[in-house]
Amino acid sequence: MIIYKSVVAILWYKEVEMEKKHLQRKHGIIVAMLLIVLLFYVVRQVGFWHHQPDEAMTERSPYGFTVLDDFTLQTVKRLEQLDVSWIRYQRNWHDIEPQRDQFNWQRLDAAVALANANNIHMTFPIQGAPRWALQQMCLGSRFLPTPSEVARFAAALAYRYNGTLGHGYIDAYEVGNEEYDIMLFDNENANLRISLPCRDPNFYGPVLKASYEIIKKASPRALIGMFGLWWENKAHVTYFMSWLYMHGYGPFFDFANFHYYVCKEGPDTSSPTRPSFQQEWQLMHGVMAKYRDSRKPIWVTEIGWPTNSVWQSPSCVVSLHDQARDIEYVLNAAMQSHVIKKVFWYTIDRGDDGMSLTQTRGPLPGFYTFQRFVRRYPYWQ
Repeated sequence: MIIYKSVVAILWYKEVEMEKKHLQRKHGIIVAMLLIVLLFYVVRQVGFWHHQPDEAMTERSPYGFTVLDDFTLQTVKRLEQLDVSWIRYQRNWHDIEPQRDQFNWQRLDAAVALANANNIHMTFPIQGAPRWALQQMCLGSRFLPTPSEVARFAAALAYRYNGTLGHGYIDAYEVGNEEYDIMLFDNENANLRISLPCRDPNFYGPVLKASYEIIKKASPRALIGMFGLWWENKAHVTYFMSWLYMHGYGPFFDFANFHYYVCKEGPDTSSPTRPSFQQEWQLMHGVMAKYRDSRKPIWVTEIGWPTNSVWQSPSCVVSLHDQARDIEYVLNAAMQSHVIKKVFWYTIDRGDDGMSLTQTRGPLPGFYTFQRFVRRYPYWQ
């Protein structure tokens, strides 16, 4: 009897042990499955696999490219290669509204749809007014639109692309491109000295305010920036920014803005009148700080150096090495500034344009310099 009980006990013990091992294997499988699910979630969050990136993060991304008229799937692929999620899309007002109240939205509709579908954020400069809208006069030429005309067109844009009417969403607008700070007259012989009176901020301030107010009403979440200061002149940069604040226009832009083109000079060089890249943003920020607006960001919406003379001045061509070096310098300086929040390089996917970081034969070394920098520093503090 004792032997029988011992055998039963042994068999029971073995059965319990087998059941424990079975449960352990079952628990192990469950734990493994949970770990796989958790790993899948983490992988998606940090972006190791291709997926739609988080919109808030892409909006915060500091990198972009300026493109003129042609924004295609090929451009999207190039931006994806670079991990760039902002585009500055340029299309002239006179192409959209060649006659008053006669709009041709097709190209802009297509660009906005393409950007939205690929989670690319867009800033759109209001530029290139039609001749019938040019009523501000300087030196006997009609050269700029009036505040009311710009505001009317800005309203049409902002209402159409506020994300509620089925035409998509534009994230940001710039009131002007360079026309408020550059000589654009019928008289091509007009030189810099002659054109100085036409760079007066008095032509711009009322346009900025009128446009800001109507865009905010039509598309409240959209950011609105000033045009890109174009003339690299220390005194001029300080004067223009100071005038805007002195005359009450500081509240009417969400970001300050400048373009930086210095022909073949490097961004780290300067002259008694021409600022370096660092000096230009510091001059602008200095004025903003003086008027207690130092928290407002600065965007650089155009910058670049040509490596060939296609559509560019032969005297400004730099080597491929120098272009790549300048890209590295500018991106690093902007990141370290803690003031510049976005840099839009000019340009990409524009054939053999000397400024394009891609050519018909393929990407240039500067393209890969840009790519490495973005991957190393996807976001700035």
